[in-house]
Formats: sequence, structure tokens, C-alpha cells
Amino acid sequence: MQLRFRRTCRIRWFLILFIVLIILFFLINKWLIYTPSSVDFLELNACPTCFGISLCHLFETNNVQLSGWQRFSFFNNDLFNIKNIYYGTLKNQLVIFKKMAHQSEWIMFDICRQNRSCFQQIKTALTTLLPCSNSTFISKFQNAFITSTGFNNSEGQISLETTLQINLEPIVLSTLSNSGLPIPLYYGACGRVGVVSNEGSDLVFYLHSSFQFRAFLARELLISMHELNTGNSDIIIYYPDINLENFVYNQYERRIKIIDLEYVIIVERNLFFNTNIDDNYENSHRKILNSNQYCSTYMPDYNVKQVCRYILLPSIETNEREMSSDFLHSIPENVNHQWNLTNIILACAQTESTSERLTLYEQLLKILSKIM
Repeated sequence: MQLRFRRTCRIRWFLILFIVLIILFFLINKWLIYTPSSVDFLELNACPTCFGISLCHLFETNNVQLSGWQRFSFFNNDLFNIKNIYYGTLKNQLVIFKKMAHQSEWIMFDICRQNRSCFQQIKTALTTLLPCSNSTFISKFQNAFITSTGFNNSEGQISLETTLQINLEPIVLSTLSNSGLPIPLYYGACGRVGVVSNEGSDLVFYLHSSFQFRAFLARELLISMHELNTGNSDIIIYYPDINLENFVYNQYERRIKIIDLEYVIIVERNLFFNTNIDDNYENSHRKILNSNQYCSTYMPDYNVKQVCRYILLPSIETNEREMSSDFLHSIPENVNHQWNLTNIILACAQTESTSERLTLYEQLLKILSKIM
């Protein structure tokens, strides 16, 4: 009798514990874990000072799923998730959910937008992105973004003004993501969350891979960056924001993609009636270019120089002010002896001749192909 009573008590305690655990699970899921439709995650209440509503109908269904540790709301701060990005799927496609700014930057923006002081530098932001463009070309980017938001024109204009202040990337992607350039696809947004394709791991992940594989990645990076200069018949894209974290390897396409487009400079190709190589711009290579130089000089080797100088150049050849990632570190002696690889990279980084750099670029592609 006593034994049966003890068994009954154990079963009761087990049931109570089971119920408590279920309740805790739902509480944690509700308060500590973001779901795709979480108010704190999407911040829809802030719209139209957001990126749009074009994908919101999907965020309330199983078509959108969050994954990874970033979905825990405890980590939604500049200490743990300073980039404010989240991983998951959209209709079973791997995507990245980007809030496009640090959480502290959004807080600052919400404070200053009360008196519209945030919207005073809009023309400056557009000038940074499109320094040489006329109103027709600028309208192309503005209209493409407003269309991507899902808002009407008046709310879309507010969304555009917000995006110009927070991060130019959605404006660039909404215009160019289907152009065939090596950049992510932009699917749209819901609230303050933009959705882009997940193109793979960044080059930091591959920094200690075999030399042969890094040679392959270096070749693909050179090709992709040069493609920004030459791959579109209408525009030239200059990419000054050189960092290993900004480049990812898409293993399915076997191609390097450029994933951070906040600081690009876009110039209309038809500004240059003569696109023959001009070596007479040494000064522009010795200092940061200003908008007049971007608009007055055709620089087909600009992005190649950036890669040679800040990604491939051996660290022993740099100074404290300008560091290189030295992505091709530990070059085997026999490779260096046979192909003179270090000196070619050094020449690519330091030459002031456009034609010479483009010749070195072709040489690098051939050498890296043979090393792979």
C-alpha cells in the first residue's frame, strides 16, 4: 500500500514537472526567442521609417524561419550582435535578415527623427553614393527602392529618407541585385528587417585553408572586384571598403560575392566618352579620391588595386597605418621562386600605371590558375 502511494506521488510530481517545463518553454519562446513575426524583431510600429512591408505577409507564416543563436533576444545588442544580422530561411532558401545598423544607431535615429533633424543630410548621402549623376539616374535608384518597399509613394518617400540615413545598401541592392553582378539578391523587407540571400562564409573563415584553395579564392576575388569596374555596360562601381568580412564564397556558384554595399561609389559609364586607359592620375592613387576625381577619371583598375593592396599584399610590405589581410600568407618557396608571386602582388599594389596594373592582373589570374 505504501509502495503504491509512493509510485502515485512520483507520477504526480513527474506530471507537475512536465507541465512546468512546458510552461517555461513557451515563456522562453515568447519572451526570449525572436519569432519571425516578433514585434521587437520587425519593429513594424516604426513604419514607414523602416525598409518596407513587401515581405510582411510571409513573416506570419512558416515560409520564414530564424535559426542560430542570434534569434535569442538577449543577444540583440551591440555587445553580442553588433552587426544586427540574423540567419534563417525564406521559402526554404538560405537568407540573412539584416537590420542594416547597430541597435544603438536605430535608437539614436528614433530620438532625432522626432524633430526631423535626421533628414537634413539626405542630399549628402545620395551624393556619396552617386556623386556624378543627374536627376534621371538618381531617380532610377530612388524609384527602384520605393517600389521594393510595398508602400505607396508618400510612405515610400519616408522609407527612402530613412534608408538614406541608416544604410545605403538596400537602395543599391534593390536596383542592382538582378544585374548579374557578384552581389546578393535582395528579396525585400518587413519593418526594419531587410532580407538578402545568404551567399556563404566570408573569407575570414578560409584564412587558414590550404594555400591552393586560398589561391583559388584570391583569383575569384580579383575577378569579382574587377567585374564591378567593367561588368556592367551602364555603370562603374568603385569599392573602397576593403575587408575580408565583406567578401563571401558561394560554393554552389564557385564565385566570390561582395556582401557589404553601404559605401560603394556608382558612376555612369556614359560620362566617359573615351574609356581608353589613362595613366595620368598618379595623385588619385596616393590619397582618398574625392567625388570630382571619380567623375573626371576613368579608373578600370581601381578595385584590382584595392584587392592587391589590402587583401593579398604580404603584411611585411605594409606599414602600421595601412594594413593588409595577407590572405595569401605562407606562400610555398617553390611557388614563389617559380612564379615570383610576392613581387607581382607588390607591383600590383604599388604601381601608378593603370596599364601596368591591368597587365599584372592578367598575370596574377594565370599564375593563380596554375597554382590551384
